Amino acid sequence: MVFVNTLAGVKVLPKPVSAESSDSYKLSPEQLKFYDDNGYLVIKEFIDFASLYSYKQRFLQICKGIVPAGNIRVIKEPALAKQNLKPEDYINKLHEILYDDVFITYGEHPRMLSVLSQLIGDDITAVNSMFINKPPGGSRHPAHQDLFYFPFRPAEKIVGSWTAVDHVHYDNGCLFIVPGSHKAKQLYEHDGRKNTLKLYHGVDEEVLAPPEKQVQLEMSPGDTVFFSPYLIHGSGPNRTKTYRKAITFHFANSSCHYIDVSGTVQERVAKEIEALAEQKMGMKISYADTWRYKSRQVKGVRSNL
Repeated sequence: MVFVNTLAGVKVLPKPVSAESSDSYKLSPEQLKFYDDNGYLVIKEFIDFASLYSYKQRFLQICKGIVPAGNIRVIKEPALAKQNLKPEDYINKLHEILYDDVFITYGEHPRMLSVLSQLIGDDITAVNSMFINKPPGGSRHPAHQDLFYFPFRPAEKIVGSWTAVDHVHYDNGCLFIVPGSHKAKQLYEHDGRKNTLKLYHGVDEEVLAPPEKQVQLEMSPGDTVFFSPYLIHGSGPNRTKTYRKAITFHFANSSCHYIDVSGTVQERVAKEIEALAEQKMGMKISYADTWRYKSRQVKGVRSNL
């Protein structure tokens, strides 16, 4: 029951109490254990509506050319881009968004930094960033491990966050995860996939991510999942007539160090990324340096990264 106070004939509703009102978020022992056991943790209503709205509007501003993309990489769905649609209908994602004044507020959100400090420590570097649109007809993202793309370690000091901007469900391509797949602490071979976007590599799903092991993460706007870089996960295609927007960052403790991926399962993707960087910038850049250039300190002191 809601009680209403009356002042000078005007109804005054009591101020609503929301989980979004606090700038900090303390993980419980049960949540920390769940994350350790399963490799992921969903926190409901973690990011406030005003922030979600600002991210969506920024995406639309870049889509429409109102705000220049600058160094942001605009990723298009090839099949959709050929159909003479408006940009929102064929742009799959914006990559490397952490130097944008609006998008970086996600990586620097006080509640985000509060949880990250509990998971990986107080010196935090944002190392990867995307706003994902997934328009109607948007493609499936095969099962993969994010660590496959990262040339720094230790993995235990890296965490991903993924926040639903729109309602996310099975039909519009929600995330699927394989709980506990991080426990082996093994980086598996990833193959390039046909009919997918560039750099969409995936593990052997029949062995490592069969349907019976997958958990579909249906999420409401603001819900956020934190996950280990070893966790096997992907997302389905968008079979609906609406968009499926989300924002995702990866963070690492700033004391993480770069490794040589030569002779490892990561060597192929390293060469692929170096080739793309050379094509974009007109000069050769090492795999490690491509990550240095697109990383940003969000809390504490930056050291190795």
